Amino acid sequence: MLTILRRHLTTCKHLNKGRKYRACGCPLAVEGKLHGVNIRRALDLRNWEAAQKLVREWEGNGDKPVVTVSVAYERFLAQRKSKGMSADMLHKHEKLGIGLQAFLGDIPLRSMTLDGLSEFRESWTIGPGTAKNQIARMRSFFRFCIDRQWIERNLAKLIEMPKVDDSEPKPYEPHELVRINEAIDQFPNKGIYGEMTRERLRAFVAVLRWTGMRIGDAVQLPENIGANIKLRTTKNGKHVSVPTHPEIEGGVKKIKRGTQYLFCSGEGTVKSQVSCWARTFKKLSKIVEIHIHAHRWRHTFIVNLLTKGVPVSEVAALAGNSPRIIERHYNQWIQSRQDAIDKAFMGTW
Repeated sequence: MLTILRRHLTTCKHLNKGRKYRACGCPLAVEGKLHGVNIRRALDLRNWEAAQKLVREWEGNGDKPVVTVSVAYERFLAQRKSKGMSADMLHKHEKLGIGLQAFLGDIPLRSMTLDGLSEFRESWTIGPGTAKNQIARMRSFFRFCIDRQWIERNLAKLIEMPKVDDSEPKPYEPHELVRINEAIDQFPNKGIYGEMTRERLRAFVAVLRWTGMRIGDAVQLPENIGANIKLRTTKNGKHVSVPTHPEIEGGVKKIKRGTQYLFCSGEGTVKSQVSCWARTFKKLSKIVEIHIHAHRWRHTFIVNLLTKGVPVSEVAALAGNSPRIIERHYNQWIQSRQDAIDKAFMGTW
C-alpha cells in the first residue's frame, strides 16, 4: 500500500502539522510498496486530490507485470547485445540507464511520469547534438518496453528534441590533400615506431582516404588485407569490400611487422587506439595548418564517388549507411540528380 506524504518546505507555516497535512501547497511524495516493490519518490505534484488519483492508477495495474527501470534496462541491453550492437553503443545505453536510475530511483516503469523524465532531461549538461542522440536512445528504450507490454506509451517521445545546426560535410580539397601528404614528410620520426612513424601515418591516411572507413574500423584493419579490403563496419555489421588502392598496397608493404593488426597492437581498447590516432592528427594539423579530422577523409571518399556518378544505393552500401542518410547529408554532390536537374532546365529553353 502506498502512503501520500507532504514534504514541507522550511518556510512553510504548517511545518509542525506533520507529513500528512493536506491544506498547504508544499510538494508531495509517496512511500510504501507497490505490487511487492518498495517505492519512495517525489510525485511532482502539490495537489492532494491529484496525488490520490495518480496513486490509484498505479495501484490499479495489479494484473500487469511490475518491471523496474533496472530490470528493464538489463533486458534491453541483453537484447541489443544479441543483435550485434557495438560495445561503444552498448556503453552509451548503459550509461543512460544508470543516469536515469540515479535521478528517479529504481522505480517501476509504470510509476514514471513525464514531469520526472523532463526533469531528468533538464539536468543534462551536454551539447544539443549529444542531447539529441541521448533522447533518441531513450526513445528506443521506451519502444522496447512498449513491445513487451510493460508500459503503454513512449514518454520519451514527448521530450522535445533540441535544435541542432547540421553543418554540411567538408571533404578535403585537392590542394589540401597535397599539402597533407607533404606535411607527413615533416612529421617527427620518433616514438615507439621510430623510423617507421611517417610511413605508418602515410599508410593510415591512405586507408582512410581510399576506403572511407570510420577510424574505429580502420584501426582494426588486419595485416593480410589482400587484393580487396573488407569494409565490415562495427556500426551496422554489414560486409562489403573495395579493391585495394595502390597507395594502400605500397604503404602496407613498408610497415608490415608480422602482427595481427596494421595500425594497433591489439592490446588496448579500440577507443584508446582511436584517441592515440586523434593525437597524431592533431600534431599533423599544426604542421600543415589545416584542420585534420579522420572523418573528413570519409567525406572525401563519399563525395568522390557521388561526383563520379556512382548510384546513391551503392555509395550507401560502401559507407555502411542508408541511402536516406547519404541523400540527406551529401545531396549537393549527387551527380545523377544534378544531371537530371540540368536536363530538365535546358528542356525549358
